[in-house]
Amino acid sequence: MAFLKKWGKSMFEPEIFLHCVRLVLGGLCAFAAILLCAKKRSAAVVCLVAFVLTFYASAVYKILRSLGIVLENQAALFGVPALDLAFEALPLVFLLLAIIFFIVKKR
Repeated sequence: MAFLKKWGKSMFEPEIFLHCVRLVLGGLCAFAAILLCAKKRSAAVVCLVAFVLTFYASAVYKILRSLGIVLENQAALFGVPALDLAFEALPLVFLLLAIIFFIVKKR
């Protein structure tokens, strides 16, 4: 694989490949979630779509942070940057709400 070497560093980086896989699969999930929301509009489905979209936005944000495009913001809560906290908590809140709505709907 000597032809992949350029300036002493490999052009194929495993981290870049993982970022690409994460973006492609996340994009497909977001597209499918939007299609689901167009077919069925209940509170549980809307929360599920919100979960998928915020999860994808979180993945994009993490990639941009790891590449150094988005810098750490100044606002922090207990030493944790506010955007990091929001992107960690919001998808789980939406998933929790979706599960609660699905459970309530079944009764």
